[in-house]
Amino acid sequence: NQKIVETPTASELAQMRQSRLLDLEKEHIKLHGKCNTPMNPTDLCEIPIEHRGDRIERQYGGETKALETFNSFLSHRGANYSYGISSPNTSWTTGSRLSPYLTWGNISLRYVIVATREKQEELRAAQKKKSGSNPVKNNPWLRSLASFQSRMHWRSHFIQKLEAQPSLECQDQCLAFSNLRRQPGDFNQQYYDAWCEGRTGFPFVDACMRCLIRCGWVNFRMRAMLVSFATYNLWLDWKKIAGHLARVFLDYEPGIHYPQLQMQAGTTGINAMRVYNVTKQGKDQDPNGIFIRNFCPELKDVPMEYIHEPCNMPLNVQRKVGVRIGGSGGNRYCITDAMASSCSDLGINEKSECDVTFYPSPIVDEKKTAKAAKDKLSAVRKQESTKQEAAQVYLKHGSRRSPGMKDRDGVMPKALSSTVKRVKLDTGQMSLVSSWKNVSQEQSMEPEAAEVEENCKSKLIICLDDEGNDSIDDISATSVDQKVSVEGLRSQTGTAENGCSQSSIASLHTRNSDYSVKESDSKEWSCKACTFLNEKPLALVCSMCGTLRD
Repeated sequence: NQKIVETPTASELAQMRQSRLLDLEKEHIKLHGKCNTPMNPTDLCEIPIEHRGDRIERQYGGETKALETFNSFLSHRGANYSYGISSPNTSWTTGSRLSPYLTWGNISLRYVIVATREKQEELRAAQKKKSGSNPVKNNPWLRSLASFQSRMHWRSHFIQKLEAQPSLECQDQCLAFSNLRRQPGDFNQQYYDAWCEGRTGFPFVDACMRCLIRCGWVNFRMRAMLVSFATYNLWLDWKKIAGHLARVFLDYEPGIHYPQLQMQAGTTGINAMRVYNVTKQGKDQDPNGIFIRNFCPELKDVPMEYIHEPCNMPLNVQRKVGVRIGGSGGNRYCITDAMASSCSDLGINEKSECDVTFYPSPIVDEKKTAKAAKDKLSAVRKQESTKQEAAQVYLKHGSRRSPGMKDRDGVMPKALSSTVKRVKLDTGQMSLVSSWKNVSQEQSMEPEAAEVEENCKSKLIICLDDEGNDSIDDISATSVDQKVSVEGLRSQTGTAENGCSQSSIASLHTRNSDYSVKESDSKEWSCKACTFLNEKPLALVCSMCGTLRD
């Protein structure tokens, strides 16, 4: 008795679909970013003409290509991953090359991690079977895969940073650096254009940028070097260069892009300054100039001794190899009065169009600009307000050691001074005064001993010095230099000057240690919003994202 329904026609299907759609104007529903009119061909004028074409040498997408790339990495290419990812010559094959596929969703991060773990277990089993009771140490395959897994972790770590603080896209992580590179006259349009087009006069920098423009990919170290050169040597704001790099990166991922830009630019407050010597990087990572000659063809005939610094090439050598150092770079030029003097050195005197290869001179002095940038950042970093703000940044974004290791709250980086180490971290650890109170409650002390305790309470506080050793500070003093070591104070106990008994200090250390052990053994809980592992068992909110605990 079932009712037979005829197959609807095309017009009936269209009518059924239309009946299910909402009339946004009638229902007064406003959608953010809704396109009210179809896109016309004339709207393409908004896209710069240089970005409309495709890049022939780029990686091609799709799940099939992603799996092929990953399988080749696990089968043979990944063996030298740890050794080959720093050079732009070897990283094309030794690197995983999965970043575009992960970014565009052609392959999942979970699958990559699980498959890598299975490969590691397979290698360990084969090694154990082969070596028996004498396991081989420092297996290159296992070391490379462990390094790869670590980078997968850091990838998620940086994405989580932007998730936890979306403002990193438009403002400095440590606001104390907000005025740097943003004063009148700081931004140089000519420097920016030369950097974007790969004609700065520094061959290794230019080769890396041209590689990105042609292929959409270059290894991480070279990307960091490009940002360092732009933000330190050219003194360009990281916000200004973010858009260009996002366009040329085939694997552009906002969560990695903006935190890394700020880290390389030195505006995080918790990382050391990363100022690359681009000439030295070229000599280290491309000693034979193979990468430079590939992406800077105007330098293909330059002798080896001048390939990294062609500005030092004598005129007779320039004439011999057919390249003129100085100019805007390129292959064909119309010889004018302004260029006649330069061309005459090469034996070209006629004002006509001819084949002349030019390469620009360095647009800045590398050493002087690097030193000037370091001085400016150091001046800001030394301010007390910067140190205090950097400490807060560390509490939110600082890396933490894995459970089971000492100092589970993380170690303050060396970029921060010992003054910042004295900022009290909200770890729930028992304070010194509380420890003294417990000692006084459990022990029946004589009046003279109680007076000693009160004197010690007002004068002593335990902290960590620059080397991470226990020391005692006089909290009534204004200078952090008035420190006396714990061992030095213990050796002088019993004198009228110190007024503290050795047994009291020993009892205090025992109390604090017991409490720390008890605290570290407490149960951790994971936030359901951001999955951060919180180490405070009684905390009501997540210390990372502030979400209420269920």
